[in-house]
Amino acid sequence: MRRILAVIAAKMTSALAKLTGHQGTNIGGELALRLCPDILTWFGSKVRDKIIFVTGTNGKTSTNNMIYSIIRQSGHSCVCNQLGANMNSGLISAFINSSTLGSFEWDYACLEVDEASLPKVMAHIKPHIIVFTNIFVDQLDRHGEMDALLDKIKTAIKTSEDTVLLINADDPALVSLGDGLPHVKYYYGVETETDMGSKGLAVDTVFCKKCGNRLHYNYCYYGQLGHYTCQKCGFTRPVPDFRAFIEDKAGKRKLIVWGKDKDFIVETDINISDTYSIYNTLAAASCGALAGNTPETVLKGIETYRPQVGRMEKFYIQKPITLNLAKNPIGFNESMKVVSRDSSLKTVAIGINDLPQDGRDVSWLWDTNFEILQEVDESIYGYILFGQRRYDVALRLKYAGVEPEKLIITEKPEDVVDGIVKSESDAGYILLNYSLLFDIQKILKERNEDNETYHVPSVS
Repeated sequence: MRRILAVIAAKMTSALAKLTGHQGTNIGGELALRLCPDILTWFGSKVRDKIIFVTGTNGKTSTNNMIYSIIRQSGHSCVCNQLGANMNSGLISAFINSSTLGSFEWDYACLEVDEASLPKVMAHIKPHIIVFTNIFVDQLDRHGEMDALLDKIKTAIKTSEDTVLLINADDPALVSLGDGLPHVKYYYGVETETDMGSKGLAVDTVFCKKCGNRLHYNYCYYGQLGHYTCQKCGFTRPVPDFRAFIEDKAGKRKLIVWGKDKDFIVETDINISDTYSIYNTLAAASCGALAGNTPETVLKGIETYRPQVGRMEKFYIQKPITLNLAKNPIGFNESMKVVSRDSSLKTVAIGINDLPQDGRDVSWLWDTNFEILQEVDESIYGYILFGQRRYDVALRLKYAGVEPEKLIITEKPEDVVDGIVKSESDAGYILLNYSLLFDIQKILKERNEDNETYHVPSVS
């Protein structure tokens, strides 16, 4: 009875939050957790078939929602935290929002889980499958250095011996994590040597986790992702169970996924300028296969998937404006590569806050390759900087070589949108971190002149 009352109270609180203009993605779960501390364990026990976790630094939301789309296409009921609220309260809110007072059972749960919160979540729920996207430096104040984060993740996984691990073979940090665990493991990776714009970008992990020797890359995609080997101890990229091949023909790009079962082949068209979502799609297709779905179901799930708020979201307010969430060096680098490929005259807005959900430490700005934008400076009309750490961004851009005359600093979200619309540029891009996302998205949505916004897959 206590759990039912907690659910009722949480549903009412979330409804009130939405009526007052808030998202309400966490507040109901926070209340339910206070009223009933074991409610997440109870919800987990109500999943009949499989619980799937998706964790890592970048790509969690897109990958998780794509897997959810595949499961839904298979005809099963499924809980999913689609908006990316990925700590205990967010997971509880997802279960509450998916429940009715007469039904608390589901076939599947597909849950994005914050990588640093994995130990806390796994104290309540033991997943059948964990999908790992990648591990990059992110939120140093909360996650710590990469090795410390990997140790936390390893400790959490050791509490669930029957969990199957689906690992990105192109990430040496994740592969070294898997090598130290006795669990059943499957790997996915990109086989085609395609240019993902890695030239000149920082590599987070360049040293072997086993012997400390510098890793040798035969091919690098972005960040530390690529084909690597340690020439001292022999640590090397494992042969993937699920392999991605990319075909570029006549301005079109096709992604082909081959499974460990030779009969599992999925082919889908993707955006020609899109590189980073290759991994998201590959991870989702691989998980769909592990969960027992046919290639046809997986393909249908991928094709019906639609990205969430702020994932390369398109608006039109006198000119095209693109909104994208980016929250760490790799995410910003990938977003700026998209901006740099657009040859039109554009205004670029960059928003950075340092609230707890963003990470208090913004030293990562100095690890971000803002020089990507300076390389196409002639096509950038100007920059609009906003958020609590707008002056930090201004300083970083100055050191990247941007002329101070191109910088406009503002406080109000409305002024950001007005600045883009009123400028003489032909297009606008807004790159921001999490706590700024929903206010800007709300303004863009209210003023949008198209009937629908349009999304393309994102690194987030």
